[in-house]
Amino acid sequence: MKKCYTFLLPVGLCAAVALVVPSVGYSKIVTNVKPDISAEQLKAIVVEDFEATDQAKWTVDSTPKKLANPPKPEDNPVEKLEMKIIDGAPADMVPEKWASNNKGTQNKKCIGVLFKFRYPGANSVHVIPKDGIELPGRSRAISLWFHSRGHDYTLEAWVEDFQGNVHVLKFGSVDYVGWRPLKTYIPTNIPQKISTYPQTRFLKIKRFVIRAKPEALTEDTYFFFDQIKVLTDDYEVNFDGEKLHEAFTKGGGAPAKDGAK
Repeated sequence: MKKCYTFLLPVGLCAAVALVVPSVGYSKIVTNVKPDISAEQLKAIVVEDFEATDQAKWTVDSTPKKLANPPKPEDNPVEKLEMKIIDGAPADMVPEKWASNNKGTQNKKCIGVLFKFRYPGANSVHVIPKDGIELPGRSRAISLWFHSRGHDYTLEAWVEDFQGNVHVLKFGSVDYVGWRPLKTYIPTNIPQKISTYPQTRFLKIKRFVIRAKPEALTEDTYFFFDQIKVLTDDYEVNFDGEKLHEAFTKGGGAPAKDGAK
């Protein structure tokens, strides 16, 4: 004769088991309203690689300025000042494979400057993109590859916000030999958004400044740089009707005449 055994779990133990077993049912409210500007979508984007850049879009200047026609050559505070886009690039720089703007996919050219000041002091060289370099999204940091020959200088990037204010971002010393990747972070107090749509307001690089340290020698000085990149959050709010304003900005629709009903 077979015996039948019955196992009874205490009520308290059953309750504990119920807490351990994950629930298979849940509710989720789905709407067509996506997250606001607090959402993030960080990307590293190459904004200039000098591969297809017209040299005329860049200028070079100095402080003190190089005189065009000094009374005597020795009166010129800047003996040499020249800028070129040339063949050459850092061997360790990896080309981009999936760049949506096709920048950074090649590794053949860079930009370089040659200068010589006559006297030591508060000397600086300014490498200037004529139209500025617009940084997409809400920028967090700027990086580039920089080649030095052990000169006593520092590097800065001057960026302009949407209100027209210019901010100096410092990469630091370039007193080393060869190519190195340098970066500078963008302070959070630089305004890059407003409360109305579109909320993002872009920064723009206005110039790079190579600044002499007090101990810098007055000699032929060469610097080269390549692949300017920005770490940015390019998330933007999307909502129903976000394109309606294009009827005014792109000529769509027929505007009403004055007094029309």
